[in-house]
Amino acid sequence: MGQPALDEIHLKVDAVRISFGGVQALAGVSLDVRRGEIFSLIGPNGAGKTVLLNCINGLYPPKAGRILFEGRDMTSLRPHQRAVLGIARTFQKIELFSGMTVLDNIRLGRHLHMRAGILSGACYVGKAAREELVHRDFIEREIIDLLEIAHIRDKIVGMLPYGLQKRVELARA
Repeated sequence: MGQPALDEIHLKVDAVRISFGGVQALAGVSLDVRRGEIFSLIGPNGAGKTVLLNCINGLYPPKAGRILFEGRDMTSLRPHQRAVLGIARTFQKIELFSGMTVLDNIRLGRHLHMRAGILSGACYVGKAAREELVHRDFIEREIIDLLEIAHIRDKIVGMLPYGLQKRVELARA
């Protein structure tokens, strides 16, 4: 089977290398992830899984290689610039706003995609109101349905079991 066309690949990591104090953490790692594909990284402690994720999300700049997302080279982009493109991650320790609802926690994750100014956002008028409706619809149709959490959308996050909180955190990311 031949190489897939680049336009079929959603995320491409190409020959990424990084070292810390003389210890090579990644030595030419390459992988392709297609749109809709579930991709797993497995390996023992110290194998470089977290280092690779940190290179992908921009926390660590690789010393060599490239990282492309939807065909765009994002190797030199900062973490917040990658987040706008849709590159995000969660951590083992859950960091949600426990006194807020599931929907409100997820809405907070969309703030990078909002374009309305501070004044219209604070007053919730005009462009901000229209934009909020678009993002709320996206959250309902795409995120909540995908993660099967519609039944808890109005629940307070702090009252949910750990597994559901992890899904909410994934939805917010």
